[in-house]
Amino acid sequence: MATISGLGVGTGGLDTAALLTQIAAAEQTRLTPYTNRQSSFQAKISAWGQITDAMKTLQTTTKQLSGDAFNTQKLSSNEAFTATASAGALSGTHKVVVTQLASSHSLATDGSKVSDADERLGTNGSGNRTLVIAHKNGEEMRIDLADDETSLNQIAKKINQAEGDVKASVVRSDEGYQLILTSKTSGEEGQMSVRVEGDNKLGEVLSYDPALGKNNNMSEVGEARDARLEVNGIKYTRPSNNITDIIDNVTLTLNKVSKDGDGEQLILTKDTSVAKTAIQDFVKNYNALLTQTSSASKWVANDTSGLQDGEVATPNSQNGALMGDSTLRGMVDEIRGISNGIYGDSDADIRALADLGIKIDAATGQMTLDETKLDKALADNPDQVEKMFVGTSSNPGLAVQLGEVITTYAGDEEKKIEGTIKQTKDGLDEQLKLVKTQIDKTQKLIDAQVERYRKQFQNLDSIMTQITGTSNSMAAMLMQYS
Repeated sequence: MATISGLGVGTGGLDTAALLTQIAAAEQTRLTPYTNRQSSFQAKISAWGQITDAMKTLQTTTKQLSGDAFNTQKLSSNEAFTATASAGALSGTHKVVVTQLASSHSLATDGSKVSDADERLGTNGSGNRTLVIAHKNGEEMRIDLADDETSLNQIAKKINQAEGDVKASVVRSDEGYQLILTSKTSGEEGQMSVRVEGDNKLGEVLSYDPALGKNNNMSEVGEARDARLEVNGIKYTRPSNNITDIIDNVTLTLNKVSKDGDGEQLILTKDTSVAKTAIQDFVKNYNALLTQTSSASKWVANDTSGLQDGEVATPNSQNGALMGDSTLRGMVDEIRGISNGIYGDSDADIRALADLGIKIDAATGQMTLDETKLDKALADNPDQVEKMFVGTSSNPGLAVQLGEVITTYAGDEEKKIEGTIKQTKDGLDEQLKLVKTQIDKTQKLIDAQVERYRKQFQNLDSIMTQITGTSNSMAAMLMQYS
């Protein structure tokens, strides 16, 4: 908007500055239709954004109720091992006996041979030599060492920098300094052998061959052992204490050998508390979504009081930004229809939300939950509750169907689906850009028009000043001759 300056009350008594301000204000009303549309588009974009956020929150809950919430197991507490279950683990009892823990192979140099960890142990002037650390599983590390890299500290540094399957450290014992090599691969497959190529002197410090037993320059300080256990009477050997392939969807972490060789019972029972929490979240998030959609689609009657004949009432400013929007109306109808549906087997006791203690208000769509009734349903018929929400591949349950509708409208980031609302918002964004362009163009026209008036008023001021000056001169002359 152009700045009004250079005007005032002319000598003729006309306040051109005030007049131009009034004209400029009147010209600005030409923007009103465009700014109203701009505000409307912005409000719609904001409303759809809030609805999308509420739908994505509900989508998280429907995904839980589509399977994970009903596949959680409560596990017994055990001493020799701990167990964790993932989705798909089945209820049941298993006897587990831990007879041996897996351990990693560790080797140490002779401390009596090294009194300074920074002392060079290799042959000076022999150039590069190679430290070779091989595992029983065939993996091999080859570390090139220069003349100034043959101290225990430098060797440990070079091994760790290689980021291979061996960890190195230097410790000080009562006898002297020792290099400790520990395999990162537990179990018998991680058993190491060590040799030095190109430097016999260093090889007298760093060499180990499992076949030589105690006749080695390095000693074994940690045996490479596999884990051994029995599950339900069947014996298993595994290289690690973390075992995932014996009981489906259950990870066993071995802690110690079973006391007196006796096993412990691993008991898995369905944990309905997870399903209950998911259902509680479902009710809360569903109500939050319905609150958003109701606010966005709200209609308030126009105020017709004080209208004169021929005047038309304007829409109430309290109306929702998406009032009358067909996309919103269709979406809400689908969501409410699914929530009021019947699912599961025809002879089941649990087939609808009402059977879980969830009542739906016919007018608002809001849900209320009777937790006592929900607890009973989960305790007496957990499989039926699951089937009502999950269903089958040919007859999807409530959560699955509702999740599909939410994906249709709000999209799904994991599946890289945008959804109808995103397309609607993109369309509104384009219209908003067009309105902004029109506002800018109209503002330029208004500024140009006001500028023309300003120049005309300046000329008028000048003319009025000249006329006033001439009139004053003539009056003075007449006074001289009177």
